[in-house]
Amino acid sequence: MANSASPGFEPALRPYFPAPEQREFKAARRSDAEIEAATAQLDNLARVLEGENVIVRRPTQTDFFTEVKTPTFQVHSQNTSACPRDVLLVVGDEIIEAPMAMRSRFFEYLPYRELVREYFRQGAKWTAAPKPSMADEMYVQDFSVDDGPFDADDHPALTGLEPSFDAASFSRMGRDIFYQPDIVTNDFGAAWLARHLGPEYRLHRIRFRDPHPQHIDATMVPLRPGLVMINPERPPVDDTIAFFEENNWRVIAAEPSVRGSFYNTPEISNWISMNVFNVNEETIICEEREKPMIELFKSLGFRVIAIPFANVYHFGGSFHCCTVDIRRAGSRKSYFPALDS
Repeated sequence: MANSASPGFEPALRPYFPAPEQREFKAARRSDAEIEAATAQLDNLARVLEGENVIVRRPTQTDFFTEVKTPTFQVHSQNTSACPRDVLLVVGDEIIEAPMAMRSRFFEYLPYRELVREYFRQGAKWTAAPKPSMADEMYVQDFSVDDGPFDADDHPALTGLEPSFDAASFSRMGRDIFYQPDIVTNDFGAAWLARHLGPEYRLHRIRFRDPHPQHIDATMVPLRPGLVMINPERPPVDDTIAFFEENNWRVIAAEPSVRGSFYNTPEISNWISMNVFNVNEETIICEEREKPMIELFKSLGFRVIAIPFANVYHFGGSFHCCTVDIRRAGSRKSYFPALDS
């Protein structure tokens, strides 16, 4: 978290800022007070996880307020290391570095490289997906939500020039991996991943009604085998719910954040309440002020650990974004029997 930056406007942010006057903001260094407040809550989360017998590792400290210049683009700062879920996709014993679409996040894998090298030496597979050039041609130049909401087929924000995805645009449930094409993830990226993983895994394209979708972990969240939570404000526009129900999954509606629209930013919506962390099938970590969500989880039989985390939100996410599971107990299973016949 130390030396985090707030990126300036860049092409990947067009969906959030349609008007030219909204695109004038510049990169800036995060304040010491902001970083200290968020770091205290991240440190507390680490202690809570360790109390649940989770091994917690932290990224290497990096100065993110540094310029990035390549042959195809230049930005005046980077971002932060608060959200490893966006950067690293873990599938079985393989760690995949995501080919992200934001220029300010081009080198965001570096704070995790020391850890990934260690995991590799211990037997993990290590793959870096094809790094996109992030040239202007990768982005739809005149994209604006003023012309209509994002639509992966008819009104996308990315072209198909290069494969691109954030790891948080995918949700894995055993053999099955669900993804939502969004403003940082295109179908080319999903096609690369499907071919790379091979037939042992099944990739499913799903779509939700969202004017500018980014990541899936405040839209559809698996809570345990047979139970999935859906954002009622962003319903599926395909047969996703029927697919789950046909495979004996229960589909429930999430509760919106008690914080309301005041906290809406490009990274955070009033559905940040859905961005929880499952310690196991019985235990969920949730933000302490999200009382409606806490009561929902308790009604479903979960043990809820409620802790403060709102100071981390402005760095890009909540519990799910700010963690990435490298190893979990258990074996790969199929949770969708209709696909096994």
